[in-house]
Amino acid sequence: MSFSLKRLLAGTGVTLPRELEDKLVRGIAYDSRKVSPGFLFVAIKGFSSDGHDFIETALGSGAVAVVAEKQLLGFVSSAVLVNPAGNNRSLLADISAVFYSNPWEEIKTVGITGTNGKTSTAHFLRWILEKQGIQTGLMGTVGHIAGGRNIPASVTTPDSLEVTKYMREMVNSGDKACIMEVSSHALSLGRVSRVRFDVTVFTNLSQDHLDFHGTMENYLQTKKKIFLLTKPDGAIVVGTYAPGWPEVSGAKTFGESKEDTYKISDINVRLSGSSFVLHTPGGVYRAVIKAPGRFNVYNAAGALAVSAQLGVRMEDAIQAVSSFPGVQGRMERVECGQGFLVAVDYAHTPDALERVLKQGVLLAEKKLLAVFGCGGDRDTTKRPVMGRIAVENADVAIITSDNPRTEDPSSIINDILAGIPDGCTPVVEQDRAKAIEIAINMAEDGDVVIIAGKGHEDYQILGTKKIHFDDREHAVAALSGRGYECAH
Repeated sequence: MSFSLKRLLAGTGVTLPRELEDKLVRGIAYDSRKVSPGFLFVAIKGFSSDGHDFIETALGSGAVAVVAEKQLLGFVSSAVLVNPAGNNRSLLADISAVFYSNPWEEIKTVGITGTNGKTSTAHFLRWILEKQGIQTGLMGTVGHIAGGRNIPASVTTPDSLEVTKYMREMVNSGDKACIMEVSSHALSLGRVSRVRFDVTVFTNLSQDHLDFHGTMENYLQTKKKIFLLTKPDGAIVVGTYAPGWPEVSGAKTFGESKEDTYKISDINVRLSGSSFVLHTPGGVYRAVIKAPGRFNVYNAAGALAVSAQLGVRMEDAIQAVSSFPGVQGRMERVECGQGFLVAVDYAHTPDALERVLKQGVLLAEKKLLAVFGCGGDRDTTKRPVMGRIAVENADVAIITSDNPRTEDPSSIINDILAGIPDGCTPVVEQDRAKAIEIAINMAEDGDVVIIAGKGHEDYQILGTKKIHFDDREHAVAALSGRGYECAH
């Protein structure tokens, strides 16, 4: 696959010297370490590094040309071009779409945004489609799948180059659908600006990423950008089960209101799973899922609503969700034959923590024990809120470290403690492994232990380094230490 520079940069406003017009581009990169001979390097000023500092490296690695965001002093090479618009993130999305020939035009696409529930909804939906024989790719927090190939994920939504590349791989590998979790960062930074979706989905909105967006209003407006990416004949699906949902003309809705297109009723949550009734334009159906928790009912209902927009018969979709095994790190059980529930969950926002703990209260026959912390170098305002939520819902709240990154873990814990009402005495243990062990050693038959914040992650970020750390492994170790036989 190759394009001339002239064709690739057509319409971008970049002035191209005549001697470069017919130069063939065999690949695109915005990371100089990934440049090979024949590549076009797009220099982007990032949050922690600036691609303009690596232009010489890119040229030395064989780049046929470089596009900079500004005129640079000291470069006399005609191969260094300037984007007059000054926004190379947007330019990267545009030229990636050209290079990979707009793959979203050849595949059914679903974009899911929202503070919580994106991952579970995406995986519920992929399970439904695959059960209909529809080979489906996926991009999201837990990992990406293209043509059946598993690709590790460092962020929920990759940059526009990877998004377009993975979708082209899906098409070429026989995938007929693509489901994408679309983060607010992706919408703000233009990672999906050229993608077009057959169905766009809004799950819910609650406090998160205010360190990036500043205010909840900015956060909401950013999330709503996904609706502009809906194909002309596409559908918009909005969850109304939580406050803050946007009203969108013509949208299909799912929730517990009688006005919803897909109304949820008769919710029954048990330790072994959940059931609910879904009222649809085509009839009323009872659904049974293996995943416990009211929030999983909403996620399943959202997936069912989207599958209907994609033409799946509701009877077939209902049957498919009944066999869905669950999502890694989302209310994921750690089972060693103990008489109490131990579950690992990704809940790392106030709303998600409150939801998972309230479900823990419903499931617990006796005590609810919660282990959680907050990430460093992220929104500090949610820390005291999460502290208050933990002590208000859990019988025993154990505050620990999460991913402290470059912050002092004890400082993060103090921020959490600032939200604890007088008279409440949480357990504080900075060592996360010890905190998990404390919770499991305290648990008795009929209790529920929820280890929140990291879910599927198998690492901790200390400073700028990642170390191996898996909540599930430490839970197994603690259960084994109590004499339970774990087959993990």
